[in-house]
Order: sequence, then C-alpha cells, then structure tokens
Amino acid sequence: MQDRHAVRVVLLDDIGQVAIIYVNKHGYYKIPGGGVEPGEDLKTAARREVLEESGCNCQIVAELGRTETELPDWDMRDISYGFLAKVVGDKQVPRFEVHEQERGFTAEWLPSLAQAIAKIENNNSIDDASAAALQDPPLFGPTTPLRTNKWYTFAFLYHLFF
Repeated sequence: MQDRHAVRVVLLDDIGQVAIIYVNKHGYYKIPGGGVEPGEDLKTAARREVLEESGCNCQIVAELGRTETELPDWDMRDISYGFLAKVVGDKQVPRFEVHEQERGFTAEWLPSLAQAIAKIENNNSIDDASAAALQDPPLFGPTTPLRTNKWYTFAFLYHLFF
C-alpha cells in the first residue's frame, strides 16, 4: 500500500469567513487541500493548495493534527496534516488544476466556522467509497484518537482559546 501525504487547511479571512470547496462531480464539500509534491514541506504545500483552491495567499497560524486513512480500493494510505491559516492580502480567483476543473471544483466563503461545518456535514452525498472515507478519517490528536472530519472543530477550539 502506497502512502500519500496531503494537507488540509481551515482558512479564515479577516472577518471570520471560512473557505470551503464544492466538488460537483462527486457531490461533496471539503476544505482546501491536496497532495504534497515531492521535496515540498508541509507548510509550503498548505500555502500552495490554499492559493490554488481559494485564490488567496495565507499565513499558517497553527497545526491542527494528522489523520491516517487506509483506502484499499485505491491501494493507498492517505496521511493528511491539518492547518489553521489566515488570508493575507486580497482574495483572488482560484487557480484550479485541470483535474480539479474536470471534477467541478468551486470555492465558497461561508460566514462562520459553524456554518462551514454544517454545510460539509449536511451536503456530502459522495458516490465514491474511498473518497467518502477521506471525509471521516480518524484524527490522532495530542492525547487520544478521535473520529472526525471536522478540522473546523479543532480550528474553532483553537480560535476560542488562543
């Protein structure tokens, strides 16, 4: 089984809006993120993915955790690293890659973390079992394993207490 390293980013603008991405072809919402390229460090990958999928430059504020999800149908283990980031400068047009355009990626900005969580949880009718597994991976946090797809939840807690 091959390991795929990826980044996932909870992105907030200066008024607290949250970026999410809709994948029309497969009917689900996600947070900005994607694969880490060879030789690329995690924070650089996170900033690149945010720029591609939201059109924004960003500053990484915090690391949120790591997930590992085995995807036997794809003969792959997805290892995703979560980050909290803030938009730096003006929002621009997303720069989706060809395969993302073919899957119907669109960026949306929601007014709050709570609304972003609700939209992701309530509007994911994923037609691919392995893609669905990525939406609910086990998160290995600093103390105990948790079951969640809510990088937003950890960002929300971080935002409240730090």
